Amino acid sequence: MSKIERLQPECPPDAKKVIRPAENKVNATLVIKIADKKEFLKYNSFDVCETLALFSEKPIIYCDDEIKSLILEGATEAELKPSFLKVHDDNTASIEYTDGAISSSKNFYDLADSYKNYDKFLEKLGEDCYITVNTLSMLILRSISTVYPWDVLLAGDFIRQYISANDKLTQDDLDLFLDIRYGRIDPFTKKDSDPNMYNYLRLERKLFLQYPTEDD
Repeated sequence: MSKIERLQPECPPDAKKVIRPAENKVNATLVIKIADKKEFLKYNSFDVCETLALFSEKPIIYCDDEIKSLILEGATEAELKPSFLKVHDDNTASIEYTDGAISSSKNFYDLADSYKNYDKFLEKLGEDCYITVNTLSMLILRSISTVYPWDVLLAGDFIRQYISANDKLTQDDLDLFLDIRYGRIDPFTKKDSDPNMYNYLRLERKLFLQYPTEDD
């Protein structure tokens, strides 16, 4: 049985709309980039798929063929329905669905290699394009993308908080963060001993719980 905690948003998905209509539209599609198989080696394919399902039950994944196979190993049991991104030489990309269908091409922005790239995140959300996020950042950035239509200034503040929190993280912090996400460690036992990791986790949970996607 998976140890992944399926958090439930604390506000209804249309709560923001009751206050006032959206001022901006998100046209970009977020894509999870998985650059290596370390999470599959440390945990397992099912748990990784359970984690990807926190982002979406139908995530779009950018990865190599080996990682694609590992995802497909755990997808059925985790009730995950992934599709995969194919990047072209002209910096555009298309979605390849598991039934063989292929979408039309759109501009592709690979920001996931460094958290510092996300100072450009909001300016790309209005464009009809693909933007990568990594597994560490995916829940924070997904939630910020749901704030953007109603409050660009607040979304910008959250981006700055995200970048600032990342500035303080060490590799040990990141490894600990993953152990907590995968249910191996109780986060509250690390509140005092690992404050930088805990602050990052707190930002993720605050955004994830308060700003659900349209599908939640």
